[in-house]
Amino acid sequence: MGINPLDKVIGFFDPVAGVRRAQARQALGVVRSYEAARRRLTDDGWVSGSGGPNSEVGGGLVVMRNRARQMVRDNPYAKRMVDIMAANEIGAGIVSQANTGDQKIDEAQQTAWAKWAETTQCDADGRTNIYGLQRLIDIAKHETGEVLVRLRSRSRADAARLGLTVPLQLQVIEADYLDHTKNGPLGDGNYIVQGIEFNKRGERIAYWIFKEHPGETYQHVVGNNLTSMRIDAGQIIHLYNMQRPGQVRGVTTLHSVMTALRDLQDYHGALLMKAKVEACFSAFVRGSGGNPLTGKANQKGTHRQETLEPGSIFYIEDSESVEFANPSKSEAHVLLSQTYLRAIAVGCGVTYDQLTGDLTGANYSSLRAGKIDFRRLVEQWQWLCFIPQFCEPVWREFTKAGELAGLWKAGAIAAEHTPPGHEMIDPTKDTTALLQMVRSGFKSWPQAVREQGYNPKTMARDIASANKLFDDNGLVLDIDPRKVSRTGLTQARPDGTVLPPTNIED
Repeated sequence: MGINPLDKVIGFFDPVAGVRRAQARQALGVVRSYEAARRRLTDDGWVSGSGGPNSEVGGGLVVMRNRARQMVRDNPYAKRMVDIMAANEIGAGIVSQANTGDQKIDEAQQTAWAKWAETTQCDADGRTNIYGLQRLIDIAKHETGEVLVRLRSRSRADAARLGLTVPLQLQVIEADYLDHTKNGPLGDGNYIVQGIEFNKRGERIAYWIFKEHPGETYQHVVGNNLTSMRIDAGQIIHLYNMQRPGQVRGVTTLHSVMTALRDLQDYHGALLMKAKVEACFSAFVRGSGGNPLTGKANQKGTHRQETLEPGSIFYIEDSESVEFANPSKSEAHVLLSQTYLRAIAVGCGVTYDQLTGDLTGANYSSLRAGKIDFRRLVEQWQWLCFIPQFCEPVWREFTKAGELAGLWKAGAIAAEHTPPGHEMIDPTKDTTALLQMVRSGFKSWPQAVREQGYNPKTMARDIASANKLFDDNGLVLDIDPRKVSRTGLTQARPDGTVLPPTNIED
């Protein structure tokens, strides 16, 4: 790139400014070398800002959240998407198992966990167990982008009154409670971003929470409930999916498809109105004669109808005429609807058949191929977000509460978390493939068990208990691989000696 005369003059009098101009010109040339950065006449309406993650999210946080809720309430596809994600990510619940390495502590923690987490003890509202809370949290996350869980420590008196195994309860609250209007620096060097307070090192130290939901029409608390209070970050679990580095608030999963959902809904409404108009059968009477329905003369300006209804009779003046739009019939609306729904499914991370329930033309191969990427997305959310953001903090607080209650001594805090398994599309084929991978060593037995949504330790104990039950009662069943081959021919006596294969002809 040559140097123009103006650059030469500027460089002569101010070399530093000349170098900067040359660098900027060179950088501009590099940017324009990308086709996506070139300006075209058709790009006039293309708005692409350079705002930071929190500026962009904060500007549309409330509007997107409210629109997403309205979509889930009124749009069947939006509700289906949220339900499908929760059914696959949570299912019947992500199960936690103590794994400290100390058998006594593991047994004590697991016993207490079953009494506390798998009953309504853990719920501050007393409505569901830990798995019901997981489902509620997951639905709220997809619908509004984020959700808060407050860790409510209870006194010994309250724990005894409520019958709590450990003095702890969980309170799930909507993200609306988080005061997004609170922003800016504080006098001590801390700063607040959309209701979340950070220290000088950028660590979350507090959340500014409203006393009640700002959208409720009734109030329980005396005073100004729209004034947020500061709550230590150690008492709050904030679940959301971070999509940009530094993002502090979550965005609804529907953010990229809400416009398409709205357009499709309007389009279907227009098609329905068209069908209703076409179904209307009307009669038109021209002239100023009497009204055959009333027997009275029809006066000008009366009995005028401006809506179409089935069986309507219209009276028109001699000077008036009636013309109807005759739209051409087309089956393109089916293709358009399918195209929109496929785009919506892609934007939400689900498959077309999951979103619509339409299995037309589907087979084993297509269903399995479509579920591979979906299951990877589900596993990403489970292992990279939900388990580290919710399951691990809850287990940590549970074990600490148990230590304070004297249920076990202080020690390592460790647990295994097992998400629900995926249903097999073809159980015969999938089971055979899984068996071959385990037998060939490409997959361990514990790994295969976890993929089915079970805990290996629990499964091993159940198998050992069942085998002992069979042996104690002298039973040899086809399901016992210790004594029966896969073909069911090699069997064993109750004493353990193996019988030779049976000849069918004998």
